[in-house]
Amino acid sequence: MRFSLSILAMVTCLAATSVSAGERGGDSSSGDANSANTVNTRTTTELVRQITRDMQECFQLFEAYRFDCYHRAFKFAAVKVKGSIDYQPAYEALRHAENRINAAVQANLDPGAKKIRKGFQRFSAVKPAAVAAVKQETVRALEEAQTILLRSPAPHQKPHFQKIAAVIDSNKVLIRSALRAPHLLLRRLALGFWADRFG
Repeated sequence: MRFSLSILAMVTCLAATSVSAGERGGDSSSGDANSANTVNTRTTTELVRQITRDMQECFQLFEAYRFDCYHRAFKFAAVKVKGSIDYQPAYEALRHAENRINAAVQANLDPGAKKIRKGFQRFSAVKPAAVAAVKQETVRALEEAQTILLRSPAPHQKPHFQKIAAVIDSNKVLIRSALRAPHLLLRRLALGFWADRFG
């Protein structure tokens, strides 16, 4: 009887080890978003869509309020991949963008402007005279985030980080063009909305 129980325990341990190895192996480009801390298509796709959606919401605000919105968009994006080993460089890139934009916002807050509410969030405005400078700082923050993402990732990370870097780049272009050509910004936002919804 004792011998039989020992055999059963050994079989159970071997099976558990086999399942664990199977979870960490296999195709890391697909699977559950929360599995095994590995990069996967589902998490990357959801992250890209989240950044796109949140940034589109920011572009609908008056420009002085957008920067506070931008930093929160990257904050929420970073939370999505927090704790994942494979997404750690992406987490660091998103946090870098969040922190640098927020620092620029806090240094240039407009004390005379009331906060505005959109959904469940409230956003602060920067001083009108500081908009251009904060905008430049935001662009630099996004450029640095792209550099972090594209800095020699492992082969299995590369296609995922390229997608994240690409969505950051597209929003950087929109931020740059927001004042120069408002009608082009609206057109790009509309195209992005339809692509996200029906693509």
